Amino acid sequence: MLRFVGFLYLCFSGFLAGQQLEENFRAEPESQDSDESENDSEKSLAQRLLEERIEELKEELEKAESELARLVGHEQPNRKGVTYVSREDSGALVVVRSDNSSGSGFIARLKDKTFFVTNIHVLGAARGAELTTVNGEAIKLTPTAYVSKRRDLAIVPIDWSGRVLDISKSLNFDNVEIGESVTVMGNSSGANVTTRLDGVIRGIGPNEIEVSAEFVPGNSGSPIIHNELGVVIGIAAYLRDFRSDSKWTEGTEFNDIRRFGYRLDGAIEWQAVALDDLYRQAEAYALFEDRTEVMWNVSHQLRYESNLLTAYRDHHSLGHLYEDISSGFDWNRGTASPHNSKILGRFINQMMNESQNDVSETREQLKVDFYRRSFDRIVDYRETVRNNLSNFAERRL
Repeated sequence: MLRFVGFLYLCFSGFLAGQQLEENFRAEPESQDSDESENDSEKSLAQRLLEERIEELKEELEKAESELARLVGHEQPNRKGVTYVSREDSGALVVVRSDNSSGSGFIARLKDKTFFVTNIHVLGAARGAELTTVNGEAIKLTPTAYVSKRRDLAIVPIDWSGRVLDISKSLNFDNVEIGESVTVMGNSSGANVTTRLDGVIRGIGPNEIEVSAEFVPGNSGSPIIHNELGVVIGIAAYLRDFRSDSKWTEGTEFNDIRRFGYRLDGAIEWQAVALDDLYRQAEAYALFEDRTEVMWNVSHQLRYESNLLTAYRDHHSLGHLYEDISSGFDWNRGTASPHNSKILGRFINQMMNESQNDVSETREQLKVDFYRRSFDRIVDYRETVRNNLSNFAERRL
């Protein structure tokens, strides 16, 4: 197309030069040759043909320039050329903070409605939390949230007339590619200030994207903004530690902590849930996860180190198991004392009961797919707890 436009310019210039030569020729003194008068009619015809051709070339040139502008504009739709979120756009960033948790979020429009956007795990832990924009405006949530069935995404309708962030409707249509620059902005480390973290897209999947921007806890819910497009292409969600994952990743860029976010485009199946119900499910799962971690640590130390962890004797849920140990266990004699063995045996039996008695109850409480999947990933650790405790009892008691 560019070569074609250049060709038309050359043709147009050539004809203008020809016209100038024709005018110069006519400006020369008239010849006395009688043949000259006979050529007047031929000259007039040639001039008219030349002028008509010039007009045709002008029209063709205008059409070519119009088509070129259309094609160039279509090749890079919606590219704004910005390199960071503007000061005005930062008014759509939200800091989430409470006594027990912190996180990030932002305000955006989806399907002609305005929503507060964050992760499910951030919103679920936000009972009683303050939600405030960077400009200090409080965000009031409506009673119903919508959560994705496959991604860690949550949106809540809000009444808002301020700034919003634009979301990419399709990463494919917007030609988003690996290696392009992004910015993550949010409440890093729960410090209640918004930070900017620069990076690039490292990977793109059907539901997730990986970025090099080094976001940390507190950044969950932060928008991942494509610098050139100026739109949100994902939401920061989680980190995974691949260090020493296997010998195949040693010495590569993948032998590191990697950071992932969820895409906001494509077919997302939403599930409506009352906020109060979401809070209850989040709290039920958090309690189950916390208890599982404590039980696993205690059982692992007993089996492999023959060491009883007492750091959990004040634990809000499992501390009562340590009552007999705190009052009657003789630490100088260990399991060589029948009395000690009896106390320790009772402790192990009680912990094994604890490892079973909340499984069915917790599973029944969890209706949101995100929490059900999270539960299914850790419930097998309870079986490991029981195996560890049984192994220790058989060998030492």
